[in-house]
Amino acid sequence: MEENKKQPIIKNPKEVAKALEVLFASDYIDVRKLHIENFIRGIFFGAGTVIGATVFIAIIVWFLSIFDTVPLIGPLFDNTKETIQQTR
Repeated sequence: MEENKKQPIIKNPKEVAKALEVLFASDYIDVRKLHIENFIRGIFFGAGTVIGATVFIAIIVWFLSIFDTVPLIGPLFDNTKETIQQTR
């Protein structure tokens, strides 16, 4: 066996691109598998975006509730809070 055989040096950019394509395309030969993986990845991306936005907005609303007694911001926040409660 020739285990110590060196790999050829690739100097041409097209050869590098072809070698990388062969290297990374081995997992995605099955088109159905590719579509299923991308579909699941999209579902998790969408769910993560919704959950993250919900937590972010909840933190902002909680932070703004601290300013309920501030003279200039208080009435504006009360108006916003009433609008949110009317939509429920």
